[in-house]
Amino acid sequence: MTKASHTQITTMPAIAELVLHAAPMLLIDRVCDAGPDHLRAEITIQQTSMFFEKDHGVPAYVGIEYIAQAVAAYGGWRAKSADPAAAPRIGYLLGTRKMTMTRDWFEPGTRLNIYVENVFEDGEMGVFKGEIRDGNDVIVAAQINVFQPGDTDATLATSHTTHNQETTTP
Repeated sequence: MTKASHTQITTMPAIAELVLHAAPMLLIDRVCDAGPDHLRAEITIQQTSMFFEKDHGVPAYVGIEYIAQAVAAYGGWRAKSADPAAAPRIGYLLGTRKMTMTRDWFEPGTRLNIYVENVFEDGEMGVFKGEIRDGNDVIVAAQINVFQPGDTDATLATSHTTHNQETTTP
């Protein structure tokens, strides 16, 4: 990840223009605000939300993916700020050393705000602080480590194997 000079974006692009995910794995609904070192996104938990469980909602541990997708949106927003024609790029959630949750579930109908802040970056590696809030209540807090390769095509070409059981047709 590299810091770029920014032009002012007056309206936020659609989330699909910022994140290299497609339905059903594009989990967050929209970007509400972004700046040089932060982004705020939203999701409303619905019965059609990915990972929704009847009578409960979405497990709060899915929050780490909401935070990761908000970080991806931040990267996409920064790229579009520098070049409006920029396409989303692949990135990887490497993990977290600490994640706290104050609830077990995100309940149906709840509008969650996802806040991410760029804490550190060094070339392709980054560290972000993330929070998911219901109003003023922090439900999930985590600091995540991410990787965004500089040469996406080379990374994808070297990572594909024919032995990946998750994607190989039986």
